[in-house]
Amino acid sequence: MKLAIGIDLGGTKILGIVMDEKGRIHKSYERPTEAHKSRQKILSNIVEVIKKLELPGICGVGMGIPGFAVDGKMVFGGGTLGKLVGINIKKEIEKRIKFKVFLENDANCFALAEHRFGAAKECSNSIGIIWGTGVGSGIIINNKIYSGTLGGAGETGHTKLVINGEIKEVEDLISGPNIVKRYEELSGKKAHMPTVILNQKDKVARKLYQEVVLYTGLFFSNLIHTFNPDCIVVGGGVSNLPIYKDIRKIVNKYTIPSMAKACKIKKHSISDDAGVIGAAQLVFCN
Repeated sequence: MKLAIGIDLGGTKILGIVMDEKGRIHKSYERPTEAHKSRQKILSNIVEVIKKLELPGICGVGMGIPGFAVDGKMVFGGGTLGKLVGINIKKEIEKRIKFKVFLENDANCFALAEHRFGAAKECSNSIGIIWGTGVGSGIIINNKIYSGTLGGAGETGHTKLVINGEIKEVEDLISGPNIVKRYEELSGKKAHMPTVILNQKDKVARKLYQEVVLYTGLFFSNLIHTFNPDCIVVGGGVSNLPIYKDIRKIVNKYTIPSMAKACKIKKHSISDDAGVIGAAQLVFCN
């Protein structure tokens, strides 16, 4: 039986699993990332997780990272893992282990997991959206991840909409922290979660709800017109808001009807471990 190690590298923790081609998990291990420590310490922590997961039959390691890489070198992103930007993570890890390493953006790993085993498993072309602290996506075309020239395809949170004559990034309009920020600006009240926009007794919340629905619907419409996918799968913290029916109305209104009809819009069906599952599947894609 062929097995793969999947690593989800986050700013707080490193989660690793051993998985087979059918998506069955055989072993898991997790440890703190210690992102505040040196570059070498972060790398050694990744290696520790891999070595704890070694089993007979493993044929490679797939890793999801919070940024994107060219030939194994992280060139953009990183968040709290900015110390890894500019180094060849693939080569650094391969020096320390006996397996080949495959690197992808964590949103691509999410999209791949949902495509193989989740809400988009019946599709050939799908887009996985992570809608939470930020907005990003993974793009699957003809059952393969589309990474683009620099590995940066799917940075859809940086696409633009014109709102009241101003150019705004999608992420600045619909991400969780920005929903909260906008509510606080309009209401003068404190908010802690994007769920505040579900309060139908609150005039500001109702207004903001309609804005988020409109901007998200236009965003999805643009993706449909660009990629003509079978499915858009949505994950991340904001994906739990019950607003899909209203988003669909906007999509139907502003999208070529046949293309809108051909594209399902679904909430994710895999747990929060979709990223690490997709990371493991990278090994079987190469």
